[in-house]
Amino acid sequence: MGKLTDEELKRIVNRATLFQKIYRNSPKTPVSIPLQSDYPNLFEITDSLNLDRAYVYEAMLEYEGIPIEEPIAVDAGFSNAEILGFAKHGVLSPEVLNELKAEIEYHFNTRGKFSHRKNRTIWNATPSGPARLIASMSSPEIILEENSNSLLIRVKQSLKTTNKLYAPAIAATFGAFMLFAAGLIEGGHDTPPMIISSLIIFGLSMLYARFITSRKKKKKAQLSDLVERLQLIFERKSKSQLHQTISQRIEIPEDEYSENLSPNEPNQSQQQRE
Repeated sequence: MGKLTDEELKRIVNRATLFQKIYRNSPKTPVSIPLQSDYPNLFEITDSLNLDRAYVYEAMLEYEGIPIEEPIAVDAGFSNAEILGFAKHGVLSPEVLNELKAEIEYHFNTRGKFSHRKNRTIWNATPSGPARLIASMSSPEIILEENSNSLLIRVKQSLKTTNKLYAPAIAATFGAFMLFAAGLIEGGHDTPPMIISSLIIFGLSMLYARFITSRKKKKKAQLSDLVERLQLIFERKSKSQLHQTISQRIEIPEDEYSENLSPNEPNQSQQQRE
């Protein structure tokens, strides 16, 4: 029997509830999976909440952990970010696309739409209002490319909005240089204070620039986290559907054909006993 803490139970129940909400309006409803009651407390709670055990099973898979490949950061230049990920068992079913759309829109905090081109499915952000003029809101793009054995996930986003925050640091650095040069040229008693002030301004501008750089790195790290979550969706759904298929295999009873035998013809099991 597995033992789960209250916090773990809450996490699994919340995830199963979320999955049921996402897939409720999907064209294909997951088939219930007969699960062994290794976690009786969990199933008592989920059954009382009318949660389909198929969703509970997916939440359990996620809780136990599914191995995925680490995303790869691509050198996309100073003004762009691009992350690659691979799903070994990626299938773009309607229900998976629903969960992908919910996860992506939550991450970027904007609506978007899917378009299909040959073996590629592309999600583009479609913000409304003034957000359309902000590069970080309007530029996100996710490309899902199906190959023979896997699925390529490519996430792109412009960093031009963040790069604009470098402007104060550049202006302050230029001002510090001019103040330093003026102090050297002018000479006299004002030279030391001017040089010290210019060095302080220059130091502050460098700290500010490092802060903006750290924000860019954080954005790229967040994109990597998004790719990992998308990979997890594909792997979790694939593993869940595999177990559904195994659990739905037809088992033929041993005496299935005994009824079709004539009264005078003994079946194989009777012959073996004789």
